[in-house]
Amino acid sequence: MSTDPQLIHNALRSLPNALFVLTCAFDKYRTGILTSWVQQCSSEPPILVVAVKKGQTIEPLLRDARAFVLNMMPAGDRRSIHRFGKPLDRSDDPFLSIDFDTAVTGMPILKNALGWFDCELEGHLSPDADCRLYLGRVVAANIRTRLKIDKPVSVVIPVPDKRPSRKKAPKKVASKRNM
Repeated sequence: MSTDPQLIHNALRSLPNALFVLTCAFDKYRTGILTSWVQQCSSEPPILVVAVKKGQTIEPLLRDARAFVLNMMPAGDRRSIHRFGKPLDRSDDPFLSIDFDTAVTGMPILKNALGWFDCELEGHLSPDADCRLYLGRVVAANIRTRLKIDKPVSVVIPVPDKRPSRKKAPKKVASKRNM
């Protein structure tokens, strides 16, 4: 077992990730931030967890709006990186020249997103780390293009049956010779 920070960092980089823009709006304010720290944590109900660095201007909006959208963006999307990759003031509105929609929660959905998850905020956790974890119950979602997503391979190991086997005798098939 290794506790080497570099090995831990390399192992964490092997986790699947994508580029997301987390968007939120409340009252007259709208904002968004880049993140790749998104993971499904429940299937019934469907819940996603997203990590947000502490102190981001989006945090008060998340808590007030009680909703957010995770927009899955194309890898290396320069427009999103330029617009949402830098810290914004609360008064900045990055949506002024962007086409967007809304769904169930009314949060901004970027039209150039590959897919999106409209979420109602279920709660948040503040671990002793540089980020907070926000839990969102997915109330609507859409995939706008075919995504090639690597799915985990599940291996099913059959459990041996300890009961005596009762194999049926194979049925005799009448052949044309016997007729």
